[in-house]
Amino acid sequence: MATDTEGLSPNEMGPPVDLRSTTGDNSANQTAEIQCRQSMGIVPVKQVLYEALINDAERVLIDCTMQGATSQIEVDGLWQQLPILDPQSATMMVAVMKTLAHLNAQDRVSEQKGEFTANSGEIGRRCHITSLGTQTGERVILKLQTKKPRFKTIDELGIRDEILEEFKRLTGKYMEDPTKQIHAGIFIISAPANGGGLSTVWSHALGATDRFMRDFVCLEPRGFNETEVENIQMLEVDLAAGETFPKQIEKSKLKEPDVYVLPYIPDKETLETLCDEALNNNRMSIISVNANDGVEAIHKIRSLGVAPDKFAKCLNGVMHMRMCRKLCEHCKQPFQPGPQYIQQLGLPPSHVQVLYQHFQPVPDEKGNLPEPCDACSGKGFTGRTGMFELISLDDQLRQAVAVQPDLNVIRQLAQQLGHKSTQQEGILHLAKGITSIQELQRAMSS
Repeated sequence: MATDTEGLSPNEMGPPVDLRSTTGDNSANQTAEIQCRQSMGIVPVKQVLYEALINDAERVLIDCTMQGATSQIEVDGLWQQLPILDPQSATMMVAVMKTLAHLNAQDRVSEQKGEFTANSGEIGRRCHITSLGTQTGERVILKLQTKKPRFKTIDELGIRDEILEEFKRLTGKYMEDPTKQIHAGIFIISAPANGGGLSTVWSHALGATDRFMRDFVCLEPRGFNETEVENIQMLEVDLAAGETFPKQIEKSKLKEPDVYVLPYIPDKETLETLCDEALNNNRMSIISVNANDGVEAIHKIRSLGVAPDKFAKCLNGVMHMRMCRKLCEHCKQPFQPGPQYIQQLGLPPSHVQVLYQHFQPVPDEKGNLPEPCDACSGKGFTGRTGMFELISLDDQLRQAVAVQPDLNVIRQLAQQLGHKSTQQEGILHLAKGITSIQELQRAMSS
């Protein structure tokens, strides 16, 4: 009996996804594409990426074992499971992805990184692939980058004007009042690990600095590719060749930079050098770290081993961001919370009449559910927004950072001084109808 796929080449099977090799020369790219189109592994690749593309996923996670492969796509910060693949299909699928990215398909142990593109209709993504051997097999992560950024500026991430202006001041923005002007120091940008938004807040926060009034130099490990911001000069540090960050910082002084930008702080010596640059040469440094809140970010950097009082003297502040899903404006549902609930959230009852939740479909008399919302495909949420916490260091906080090992004490002090936590910022999103209580709880626990 004939089947729908009889007589078709592998590339003609599966969903409508066009895969392209992009990082080699024309001949190498063409050879890789031809090889992949002849492999049955291209079918599961197209199936996984089609789901990722139509759902606007940001990442794909594939775990391969002897029993097969599980795959998930991350949509607005939530992981969605895809069908399990048998071992043979999984092996061929990963081989196709690696071939497109000009990686070694036979090496399932070493860490490898590359890139290819995937398009379906008008939807296109650059697929940054990382593969690494695990105890049970191999893990593959695809980071799907849009041709246009999801957010144009940090304002679109949901930051409040008050926080943004203080961030600019703490990172050296020109102030007419010279007593408020900051010329030197260290500022930390942080977000949770595992897709918590650090790359997003990092690039957009840097985009809000005055890079056209001062000279910015970014130092990254070779191949890191974390900072792509206009008017920031890039310098790669080849760690494999024995180069170090302190030596490259010393070399970069010939360019007389005003600001050092380091998305990665590898050791005590690098942090020590940045502290010396702040104290002795009047230079600013902007760095990043994964953390669960601003105080933990400070603690992680302090734990590198620089003298705590020296580090505290240099530290200007930290901006931390968590992301939560936004309620769909077309189908979100209002409800009236009780006064006690409003009080528990810390909201003024006179200012909050209703809160919102995602659409809860109710069947009609015949048991039929309404058609899902066209805008969000029935998910109840569209896109994400940021919840920003900013801690600026004064003498009290500097003293605490220098001598206090208990993070909760520092957190309490920061709140006493008027700094809002990310949870408090999220409650403001609740009051504005941007997100729901359930989503805020999920985002804060993730």
